[in-house]
Amino acid sequence: MKSTSSKSVPGGKGSAAYAEHVLDLFTEILYETITIRPLREVSADVTRSLAQGLQYVYQHGVCSVRDIAHGLSMTYSAASQLTERLVRRELVTRCENQRDRRLSEVRLTDRGRELVEEIRLHRIMGMSRILKRMDPECRKALVADLENFITAAINDEKGALETCSHCGTDHLPECVVNEVYRAATGSQIEKV
Repeated sequence: MKSTSSKSVPGGKGSAAYAEHVLDLFTEILYETITIRPLREVSADVTRSLAQGLQYVYQHGVCSVRDIAHGLSMTYSAASQLTERLVRRELVTRCENQRDRRLSEVRLTDRGRELVEEIRLHRIMGMSRILKRMDPECRKALVADLENFITAAINDEKGALETCSHCGTDHLPECVVNEVYRAATGSQIEKV
């Protein structure tokens, strides 16, 4: 027979153990709201890795397989396989670079661009549904607290560069990662 007593976290709600528990819950909710549900809603048989590849090309425009590998922190071989899967689904095209035939250029097709935009819309709608249920002051506090957490976690120039998602066209000068980098170096992270 299972025990019905509840375990309490040593140190209570102010402890690192409880913070870890809350962050696990937060991460799971975001993963479901921002990643899984939007992919299901677009009903396009797109996996998380395909969506990440599409998003990267969307944010960076024409890029090489090597750029995708670097940007998504994967091997060249994995990026090449990912690109091939995107090409087979007619979401991107891959052709030789006119200046250097050893390089290929990966571009979104119209279908690929429409799919990324639809996924992004569903992600924003999911976050909006949650945020609308919160008091406006709590929403501001959430963002401020998340920025404080990120700042404490990053801590320096190296941490900022490791954390930066190099979001290309979505780059925000006021991004908290950019602000940590600026505080450490006096300049902002360069757009990639």
